Amino acid sequence: MQASKIAITGIRSAHVGVAAAAHNLANLNTPEFRPVRAVQETAPGGGSRARVVRTSEPAAVEIARELVSMELASVQARASSGVVAAEREMLGSLFDAFA
Repeated sequence: MQASKIAITGIRSAHVGVAAAAHNLANLNTPEFRPVRAVQETAPGGGSRARVVRTSEPAAVEIARELVSMELASVQARASSGVVAAEREMLGSLFDAFA
């Protein structure tokens, strides 16, 4: 699989992580709320995929945990975007060499 395709799966997984944390924060004061977690795993053929899993019991939302989850997802998205940019730059250099 091309590096950019793998990186795009990382960006998608990061989006799921941010969305899950935002959902939890939005429901911070909802009685009997069951938080969700983004679970990331390796996708067949390369890359990653994320799925949302709801906790089995109602639980308090920990603001710090959700903010850290959002920051980690942000770092993942930036790193994956960097891979896409690097691949594009390398391909441009390769085309220039053969021009």
